[in-house]
Amino acid sequence: MSLLLAWSMTVTSFLTTEAQADWYVGAYGGLASPGEFSNATLSSAMLGGGVTDARISDLELKNGPVWGAKLGNFFKTRPWVALEADVYTLTQDVKQQVIVGGTTSGSVFAATLPGSPLRLTPVTMNIIVRSPNISELFQPYGGIGYGLIFVASSQGGASNLHISSGLNLLAGARIRLAPKWSLFGEFKFNRATIRFNDLRGNYDAQLFVGGLMWHFM
Repeated sequence: MSLLLAWSMTVTSFLTTEAQADWYVGAYGGLASPGEFSNATLSSAMLGGGVTDARISDLELKNGPVWGAKLGNFFKTRPWVALEADVYTLTQDVKQQVIVGGTTSGSVFAATLPGSPLRLTPVTMNIIVRSPNISELFQPYGGIGYGLIFVASSQGGASNLHISSGLNLLAGARIRLAPKWSLFGEFKFNRATIRFNDLRGNYDAQLFVGGLMWHFM
């Protein structure tokens, strides 16, 4: 009973307090669901009898786990706006599949593209916006960001790393459990043009994540 009373008093306090500026750090995990790898081009000495920048059909990528951490601050003078640094990593392995392609000379080919591991690590800086009039107990928010994406893959036993830039959109909400702790859930959307192995194309993915946040100032 005493614990319930204490929590009720904390909730009442949050409900009567406007959103305040704060520093926070959070960790999260979830699932990444990629769209098709579109507008793809292939340069390979092995497939299609040897091709350079051949246009191929869209590729299927696998769903995979995502893990990340973030650090941000809602400004004291403008507590509805924050800058947030976000780093996360996700696996989006390429499925083994049959591809159909064509070259600029007009030749058409079909080949089996072997499956390969693919890991992306975006490092983004986001602008986050929340309503200053919503209580500290429940805070929906949205944001937009841009950053670098480190793309790690392997081919024929050799690893390679490429760096691209990309867009990050997000929407979420956090629920205050205590003055220093919050639970949060987010939807993220990533879009970028990336390169890995012999391929280049447009990548996008939907991320569904949840985690724990600590407010330290």
